[in-house]
Amino acid sequence: MQKREQISDFGISPSLRIVGPGLLLALGTGISSVASANELSVTPWKEGWALGGHAGQAVHETVKSGEAFNPFVWDFQDYYIVSSGLQKELVDFWGYSKLYTEANVSYIFGDEHYFETFLTPSISWEPFPWDDVLDTTAYLGVGISYTSETSRLDHSGEHWMASMIFELEVQPDSWGPWSLYGRIHHRSSAYGTFGDDGGGSNIPSLGVRYHFGQ
Repeated sequence: MQKREQISDFGISPSLRIVGPGLLLALGTGISSVASANELSVTPWKEGWALGGHAGQAVHETVKSGEAFNPFVWDFQDYYIVSSGLQKELVDFWGYSKLYTEANVSYIFGDEHYFETFLTPSISWEPFPWDDVLDTTAYLGVGISYTSETSRLDHSGEHWMASMIFELEVQPDSWGPWSLYGRIHHRSSAYGTFGDDGGGSNIPSLGVRYHFGQ
């Protein structure tokens, strides 16, 4: 695992306004740590595979408000997830960013019981200034999700919905091929693309991933 967003203040929670500038500074500093010799490259089929598993619990807070990213305000729902995903690195963009895709199977239980599968391509940000101490990667993914049952958790009545993943992964040198990641898995109608405009769910999770060949 090797390693700019412009937003207005409108609709952004105060906590994000505080954290945002610091994150941008960290990203900018991290750029200097990437060797200039890195090139755009397609990852060979036999390389860049990883298998991860995570578990978590759904919350009422939303991604749109930004509160889904703040664990201090989470109001948990009686929905839990255990999940496994196979990740493949596809393209390396000069060492700054990489394109991945992930096929995932999840079991959701609690108030309801059903399975979910999704296929979610994601883009990563690789260079962080502290990578020499703790290798860190941030991911944003957008894809498609299918559930075996329509769920009250989504408030949509739809099997097919859009999927998004927001993830931060860390890989200490002493862990070898193993890494730890925190993720919010988001399901939504994608502004009415799937059913009526509305509905969705957010499930913060914590997991571990094994990177083959490292």
